[in-house]
Amino acid sequence: MGQKQQVSAQTVQSRRRAMGRVIVEFPECREVFVGDKSQGNNRDEQDEYRILLIGDGLQTFRLGGPPDYTPSSQAVEVGTGSVILPQRVIFRKNV
Repeated sequence: MGQKQQVSAQTVQSRRRAMGRVIVEFPECREVFVGDKSQGNNRDEQDEYRILLIGDGLQTFRLGGPPDYTPSSQAVEVGTGSVILPQRVIFRKNV
């Protein structure tokens, strides 16, 4: 029975996805979508960028709100970025 519990623990461990740390830069507070799932806003209550925990691998980012930014979406290979240097996804405001 101990071996069965060990196998189950290994299976659970292998199914966990690594998480990458990402900052989505945009001059305004906007809702961030990865695929079709909201990740909350890119900025916190103090207007500082939030670090988002995103599953590693190829992810598609876009912003909510009016489509006044470029690019309209970005496919980014998310890695397991560090707390000190999270990956940056940058959107520019159209003028």
